[in-house]
Amino acid sequence: MSPPPRSRLAHWLFTGLAGLSVAVLAAAAFAMADPLPFDSVLGLLGAILLFFPLHLLIVTGATLMLALLARRRRARAAMALFTVAALASAVMAIAPSAALWLFARHENVTLSLGEYLRDGAHLNLGSPQPDRGVSYGTTADGTTLMLDVWRGADDGEPGLRPALLRVHGGAFIRGNRSDMPDWDRWFSARGYTVFDVEYRLPPPVRWQDEIGDVKCALGWVAAHAGDYGVDPVKISVTGFSAGATLAMLAAYSAGDPRLPPSCDVPPVSVRSVINLYGVPDMPGLYDTSPSRALVQDASVRYIGGSPSEFPDRHAAVSPLTYVGAASPPTISFLGASDRIVVSRQLSELDDALKHAGAISEAYLLPATDHGFDVNWGGFATQFARAKIATFLERYR
Repeated sequence: MSPPPRSRLAHWLFTGLAGLSVAVLAAAAFAMADPLPFDSVLGLLGAILLFFPLHLLIVTGATLMLALLARRRRARAAMALFTVAALASAVMAIAPSAALWLFARHENVTLSLGEYLRDGAHLNLGSPQPDRGVSYGTTADGTTLMLDVWRGADDGEPGLRPALLRVHGGAFIRGNRSDMPDWDRWFSARGYTVFDVEYRLPPPVRWQDEIGDVKCALGWVAAHAGDYGVDPVKISVTGFSAGATLAMLAAYSAGDPRLPPSCDVPPVSVRSVINLYGVPDMPGLYDTSPSRALVQDASVRYIGGSPSEFPDRHAAVSPLTYVGAASPPTISFLGASDRIVVSRQLSELDDALKHAGAISEAYLLPATDHGFDVNWGGFATQFARAKIATFLERYR
């Protein structure tokens, strides 16, 4: 006897849902594996899934339950499709996590699943902290420049504290101070007084203003070191993405007349540099980034145009231009699956620093995308924190 029409409809709807789940996971797997543009729907989806891969095990559990339900209903096609979906989501969750786990083990870093589960439940995103805000200068155009001060915790050691100037990212055209504030908390818990800087953004074109503001902030920190109990010869710099690029520029081009500070401060010698997926070679970024439209739009707004139109400007805002024997010790991190900055940028920076006789550590993280530290408990973030902690013990 054939099932009644309503039962047949439910059967086909159930099978259709199973087929849709397989199709969606196939698209998601493609987005994770292929460096699609960051500013596309699939590119952003792929990045998010690489930020939070183990969260896909929720999908694995849900599709397994649906497969069991399909079995009870004797919907064989639906059961098979839901089983495929469960297996696919499990592989998508475990493969990138296992790749990072093995990489960390090879680098003598211990990762914690418990920390992933505990700290991966929130986004490491933030906004300016009015109660921490301090003005570090006023520019010629009347802009009041601000930074947030995250005072270092008492580590029990006598004497002045080291300082860290932190620069936010945002493709040079957006962003705010105290973005990704878990880094500020983490550094300050280790005794660093963190100065989280904002800088002027377009419009108008700001290729000199942005780095000028960062250098102004560096000079202000050195001049006011006594007010915050900071050692003026122990100021390090860090940033993520565009902010890491500006941090490297500030460290490597100290005193260079091509990139003057935007206020009247002397050059500051930086103790060390922490580079989280910054851009060493700006012309190279323009030509090679998988997110070509995003990069080219940002270049027009930040620099004024392409490298062929403004070769001197693009060279001037490339940290590689200024690498030399005096460049401070640098530690760098980039995801092998970064869909904005290609992997060779990391190796070119590492090679240039070492060839110049400077100290460099560089880590290309497998199955990791641009902005990985938005997941504070993620394995890539755990790895970066472990290596940074060791690096700062050496170059504090």
